[in-house]
Amino acid sequence: MLRRFAVGSTVLVHMRFDGSGEGEAQEAVRYKKLPSSMQPKPLPNNFTPFPLPKYDEDLGFGPVRLRNIPDIEKAKQREKQKEVAVMESIMEGEMGNEQLQESSTLQLQTKKEEKDEEILHSFSSEELSFSSSSGDALGGYSVSSDYPLIDRLYCERSLEDLLSQFMDRPQVEARSAALADMASTIQHRTDEELVRMFEEISSPFTPDGRGLNFLGTVVRKYGRPFRVTTSLLTAYVNLVNAASVVFVQEQPWRLSNNPKLIIQLLHFMALIKIFEPNKWFTFSNHAPSNRADYKHPRGTNKNTAFWCTGEDLFDHMLWLIEEGEGEEKSLLLDLCSNDQLVDLLNGFAAVMPDGKAIGSVFNSIMKIFVQRIQMHPNDSWKPEDIATIERMYFTSVMADSSNKDLLKFLLNNTIYPRGADFFAAVSRERDEMVHEKALSMLQESIDKSNKEGDTSTLLALLESGSELLLSISNKDIAYNFAMRNEFDQRILKSFTYFDVIAEKLQVEQSRISAQIPVSLRDVQVQLCSSMRENVLSASETMKTSLDSLPNYLAKHPKRRFSQSLRTMLSQLEYLNSMDSVFLLHSSLMTTSTDQLISAVRRLPTGKDSLIVTSSCLRELSVKSFTSPKIKEREACKQALEIIAYELEKGRVVLVPFSEEIRLHDAGAYCDEDLMLWSIAAFFARELPLVKVHTLMHSDCTARTPYRFLKGQHHLLSSTNSLYDKDAPLLSALYSKELKLVTHHTKLRTAVRDRVNTLHYYNPVRARFVYRRDKALFDKYHVTARNLAPGFSRGGLKHDWRGLGVYTPDHPQVPYTPITKVQSEESSVNV
Repeated sequence: MLRRFAVGSTVLVHMRFDGSGEGEAQEAVRYKKLPSSMQPKPLPNNFTPFPLPKYDEDLGFGPVRLRNIPDIEKAKQREKQKEVAVMESIMEGEMGNEQLQESSTLQLQTKKEEKDEEILHSFSSEELSFSSSSGDALGGYSVSSDYPLIDRLYCERSLEDLLSQFMDRPQVEARSAALADMASTIQHRTDEELVRMFEEISSPFTPDGRGLNFLGTVVRKYGRPFRVTTSLLTAYVNLVNAASVVFVQEQPWRLSNNPKLIIQLLHFMALIKIFEPNKWFTFSNHAPSNRADYKHPRGTNKNTAFWCTGEDLFDHMLWLIEEGEGEEKSLLLDLCSNDQLVDLLNGFAAVMPDGKAIGSVFNSIMKIFVQRIQMHPNDSWKPEDIATIERMYFTSVMADSSNKDLLKFLLNNTIYPRGADFFAAVSRERDEMVHEKALSMLQESIDKSNKEGDTSTLLALLESGSELLLSISNKDIAYNFAMRNEFDQRILKSFTYFDVIAEKLQVEQSRISAQIPVSLRDVQVQLCSSMRENVLSASETMKTSLDSLPNYLAKHPKRRFSQSLRTMLSQLEYLNSMDSVFLLHSSLMTTSTDQLISAVRRLPTGKDSLIVTSSCLRELSVKSFTSPKIKEREACKQALEIIAYELEKGRVVLVPFSEEIRLHDAGAYCDEDLMLWSIAAFFARELPLVKVHTLMHSDCTARTPYRFLKGQHHLLSSTNSLYDKDAPLLSALYSKELKLVTHHTKLRTAVRDRVNTLHYYNPVRARFVYRRDKALFDKYHVTARNLAPGFSRGGLKHDWRGLGVYTPDHPQVPYTPITKVQSEESSVNV
């Protein structure tokens, strides 16, 4: 029985009982034969698929090193033949035919001898070592002694060399290569070298940053756009993994024998946010990523989720610290000094996402620290010892577990005056007796610093003392203390460009204090009554002055040569007449001062006003010195100059520290963010006709206080607490009313040119690196015009020169810094 099937242009014939047949009867019968190109080709027994080397009985086909591939060796031979040909062409004009023939035969003989020698020594270990090869500038690396079996390069560079590469060459590839070399040599480094290494590679990170947040290009193809991380993230993660292998498995005794090493390693892990990996993939605070702790069944995030980086290492550290039996556990804490105990506890607290150390670790370290203090004789205390105890007490307070023994010791021991850490810690206490005692001790410390002329200690006392004064429930006591010790003038004098403002405030302090209303409740009623009084007094003085003047004198008002300083609480009448008010936040100066300049240019119109708080000025001053970004440092410095000039001209309104005390909620912690929202709530409650705008960066967490500003101010009494005059100002942060009446504006910025992206990686341009495009040109034919040797597919920002990466197509280009090239050019020009 036959069955026919027509498939395309061929006809397949199947017989009924062919399934049980043998040989060709099992397969279909085709009337059309396959072409010879589709037929399988017979291969010899010793066939070697290119580019593998010849088959070896012991090793098989591997391992493969690109320099073993025959065509590359032939290419090298061709390059040498070119040199010989050039020499022949030069010598042809100088010699006769006979001499040329003799020289060519000699060259052929020498060439043949060289070729034979190269064939004999082509696979020797000397030829295969990277350090001895002439074509590659790869000094500092050696091939494994078991080369044919283990094909691995070992880094032999010094730590100084690697750290100089990490610091002097900030490109992604250079730093990734340096970190990879550091990771592979951790087990061979000394403890001192490891401490220095972890300290140096922590330099790109800030305590308030996002850790290993190295985001590159944006991928917009799969719905929600996400950013791809660069190789730096992988390099740091590999470094932590290598450290885990060394310190946990291979050399577990190293951390227990060296407190400096474990402290520095903890602080490094805290700076890279080892237990907050979602921050590594987060571009904006307002849209946190979950790529590190979420994996979809479809396969989304399968490459970035659940890495568990550093968990084994941290568990090993916990095992060393926690109480229990074992020599290693007691040895580490016994080796630590008191300062190192504080640093160790700070490290364990900083690593955790909530900033609080694990309870067992906290108890173990605190127990030993308190025991040492109790055993210490009372007569032999030094100022450094007391400062260490203050630091430990501050650490315990920040962990929400303040140690009463340390507080009692610091309150009773009055041999030396207290430092800044103590007053910052006491400001978190709620006992009024403790606050009263702390105020007297703060007065002693300030008096001593004034007497000795110690400016740095005085500034630290003013900062921590301001926190203490804001936390005191009695505003009058705090205000009088601040005025008596000239907090306003001294704080302003510490800022750049603010010496004149501080002197001006000191001269006009009596006038400013007299203009501040007694109560900040029902401000509109007080303003109406004061306006009536001012109108009556002005009319009376005008009458008397006009009657007393002779007729021939012009009746013009007296010209004022200098504008008086404006402070917020003394200029409520002026602010009430404004259409809108701008509240400045220090985050606005992240990149430039363009928006601040736009706001300042609106001030002469008389419709807008700009309010700057003392806490904002302090943040600007700190960032102008300590910010890791050059643009932010320059912008903050320029902002301080602009604000000082405008304050001197009387166009900007200042909120000095004494007025911050009068304005804020008594007894509540208040920083720059909370002070800004306190002022916004005050305007919405007492000056409702003034439109409030905030000037802050779009990524600043203070833009959404109901989401990020979590703290003691969450006193939600009702949804309309903004207009409840008995409720604290910051209780309005939970309600929608304050958000509705406060506007986040972005003023028009300066017109600037497009950022030059020529030297960065461009995926469109990268496709043309090896693409033939000679047909586009008719006159000039440039060889590999898109290929820059040593620079990958990017430009100057992707510098691969001298990083130990083997490139077989061309020799390594030696790395010369741009500064060296510029100095050589300048010397030539001179």
